[in-house]
Amino acid sequence: MKFQIHNEKIHDLIILSIRCLLAFIFLSYGIGKLSNGQFGNLTTKELSTPIQELSLFKVGWYLFDHQPFKYFIGISQIIASLLLLHRKTVIIGALMLIPIIVNILVIDLTIMPKGLKIAFTFRLSFYLLFISALLYYYREDLLPLLKRLVDIKAIKLVHTKLSYMLVPVFMILLECSSSVFKLIYIAATHPHHIWEMIKSIF
Repeated sequence: MKFQIHNEKIHDLIILSIRCLLAFIFLSYGIGKLSNGQFGNLTTKELSTPIQELSLFKVGWYLFDHQPFKYFIGISQIIASLLLLHRKTVIIGALMLIPIIVNILVIDLTIMPKGLKIAFTFRLSFYLLFISALLYYYREDLLPLLKRLVDIKAIKLVHTKLSYMLVPVFMILLECSSSVFKLIYIAATHPHHIWEMIKSIF
């Protein structure tokens, strides 16, 4: 009995393997961050060393160990991995992994020692290549979606030239809107600061 696998089946199995590989790797990375298995790990001697005497890798590893950054990255990696495993969300998971991997790649190029820098550059670049293969494989589903995104009208209504003069006004109001909520937050949490501010004005 001959064992034969058609090319389409081989391609399908390779795509499935890529999904499982990327999901496993970034799921383990994400869990590692949530369980304190990644970042930090500086010795007492290193923590008492002046920052200019530490390598960029050690400084970066120390900074990345702080919250909410570490949990945000870890949870993002876990979500992307799980999306990649489900057949209905594989494209979303792949697209979500792209900025995560590019971000890691740029950081590694910045802080890693030369030997590790070369190793991780090749490794992460191939992960991006694998994602490209995924997106190409699902191109028949992805291209109509991209076409719809490109065809979205930025402004739905027709405006006069005079009405466009309101745009700078709205820009200023929108920028100031966060300050209003900031004042409400300060008034609720530190009312004495608001009172001191009012007294200083009058």
